[in-house]
Amino acid sequence: MPHALIIDENIAICRAIQHYLAGLGFGSFDHTWTEQQALDAAARRRPDIIVIGDDIEFGCAMRAARRISNDGAIPVLMVSGNPARASERLAAVPSYEGPFRVNEIEEAVDLALAHRGTPVLH
Repeated sequence: MPHALIIDENIAICRAIQHYLAGLGFGSFDHTWTEQQALDAAARRRPDIIVIGDDIEFGCAMRAARRISNDGAIPVLMVSGNPARASERLAAVPSYEGPFRVNEIEEAVDLALAHRGTPVLH
């Protein structure tokens, strides 16, 4: 079963993301709320997808996602409750789709998995 790494400090958002991903066939999850926790979790088990939220407690979720998926082989989704803020944060990323709202996860996951192996931040 596919494994997801969720990087966000808001437990309610993490649970909502997990709920949507479970419905798409993901069977295991790591929830992290700091950059280092995300790196450690990915070292223990390589995720099939990384989902980052709006905020983490310490560090940078986007930097963690880039380091974990440095070759672009792991799709990265950004799920945001504030699309304008997310778009500003993603402006420096060379290629991305989104941002996506939590209720758009199915569409985002399908798009991300279709781009697997290319350096795209979703």
